Amino acid sequence: MIYDWIFNPLTVKPIDESMTNVVITVDWRRTATDGPFLASAYGRVSLSPPQPSLFTPFGALTKDQVQSWVIAKLAEYTGRPDIVAQMDSVLAENINSQKSPTAVAMNPPWGE
Repeated sequence: MIYDWIFNPLTVKPIDESMTNVVITVDWRRTATDGPFLASAYGRVSLSPPQPSLFTPFGALTKDQVQSWVIAKLAEYTGRPDIVAQMDSVLAENINSQKSPTAVAMNPPWGE
């Protein structure tokens, strides 16, 4: 199973004190794939304004940096430091259900 993060869009405040394009919200998606099977969870986190001395210009942001912000906020919101492991477990269960469904929708035999 392959897990990944997608962060898009990043909402910015164009000007905040002496800083420009300050990220204020991150829309995130956590995906799990196993061959043709895909499961995902998504959400949005709000960020506190950074201290000017710790500010990273928008063009210098990395996926790892944004990922660390999102994970920290999710852990804070849920009170669970293991939130990513919990999310991955739910995604894996979803994929396993897709592989071995317990119920399947079928069209009626008379062709409607």
